Amino acid sequence: MTDPRPPAAPLDLPGLLMRRAGLLALAVLLLALLLGLLRMADDIDDEVDGALQLADVLARLQALPTLDDGAALAQLAALGRGDAPRHLRLQVADAQGRPLRVSADAPSQGWLLDALLALHRRLWPGDEGRSVAWTLARPAGGPWTVSLHASTESERAEAMRGLLAGLLLLALAAGGLLLVMRWNLRHALAPLQRLLAAIGGIERRDTQLVAALPAMPVRELEVIAQALRHLAQALDEAEAQRRALGQRVLTLQEDERARLARELHDEFGQQLTALRVDVAWLQRELSQQPAALAVLQSLAGHARHIQQQLRQVLARLRPLPEGPGQTVPAAQLADLLRSLAHGWSAAPPPAPQVQLQLTGLDDAPALPAALALALYRITQEALTNAARHAGASQVSVLLQRQGHSLCWQVADDGAGLADPGSALLRGSGLAGLRERVWALGGELRIDATQPGAARPGLTLSAQLALDQ
Repeated sequence: MTDPRPPAAPLDLPGLLMRRAGLLALAVLLLALLLGLLRMADDIDDEVDGALQLADVLARLQALPTLDDGAALAQLAALGRGDAPRHLRLQVADAQGRPLRVSADAPSQGWLLDALLALHRRLWPGDEGRSVAWTLARPAGGPWTVSLHASTESERAEAMRGLLAGLLLLALAAGGLLLVMRWNLRHALAPLQRLLAAIGGIERRDTQLVAALPAMPVRELEVIAQALRHLAQALDEAEAQRRALGQRVLTLQEDERARLARELHDEFGQQLTALRVDVAWLQRELSQQPAALAVLQSLAGHARHIQQQLRQVLARLRPLPEGPGQTVPAAQLADLLRSLAHGWSAAPPPAPQVQLQLTGLDDAPALPAALALALYRITQEALTNAARHAGASQVSVLLQRQGHSLCWQVADDGAGLADPGSALLRGSGLAGLRERVWALGGELRIDATQPGAARPGLTLSAQLALDQ
């Protein structure tokens, strides 16, 4: 049975990195070759200078037999002031073996180089006993003896300096290689930063970073970017469908409230009106009977109170006109919110005192009916929660226009909330608020303090666009 999956395409990113790494390695090798050639030229110059120096020393020594002792000693002193032959120690002794000229010891090379030389000398001592000697005839007196001794120490120091220079060059090349490789990797993998940011945006339900993704320079990164674009599109569509469903559910709830309001108005409203008419007729007919008149007046008061209560219930059930495309003046929403706040403030304790602040609504354009009704409902529900569950005594309501959006906020001084996440799952108050805000394209923000804190309370806020 054949595998239905298509064969995996070869990856471009490893090849890209290897090509860049190969070019970088070639550049480093060329640089190392150039530096090696420069050092080779210096070594050639040193060898030639050493050979010429040795020839010069030998030529001066060959002239000593023709000079008297004073001039010969002066010539040896001049040799002593100059550099010793390369990798050789020059010694001159008279006929009695007394040294007339000895090469000076090699100067210190610094603590690090001296330490390394001492370690190498202990591991590989070398042979200092090899030498070449000959005699120089003198015009008067016995012959002088000239000897050239092999100096492994100078060769050792020179080799150690070359080794350290090579190590330094290698370290610089390795460091440069790592730096350039780091730049190469950052440059090659830079699009991954945008891909990771886009993935983080998807986790936060924000697809704008995905929409802003440019074309990727590498094929497999472009495949990932394309998959993210498809995912973001699917999320946007699912989000739009969920919001439409949420708005539909809220519309059905409002339709049910409207139906209840019509039935209450048609049934109880007419019955109460008829009852009040009957009571008024009885009051006229029994005006001469004080006891019956007092009962009728009480009955009329109860009927009037029930009718007022019914009007308030009807106003809460259907505060605004509904329907697609309908708008509501901002002033009408402001009046409804003022009436709602006054109703809570006028109620006896433990009902909270409500402070209402409306900013920028006087010159605001007409609001979509769904937005105005949602603002009224979430304010109504937030005040009910503050009174019923938080035990708040003071509640502040803010509705402020900010450009093309409305900032809504309700803050109380109640008992606070230990776990807002659990509260959203446990009841329908905060969950209903969140659903209404979310259905209108906003996000409900909950800032809660722990119960028993020095400054308890709960703050609910949302930002809603005016062009719903």
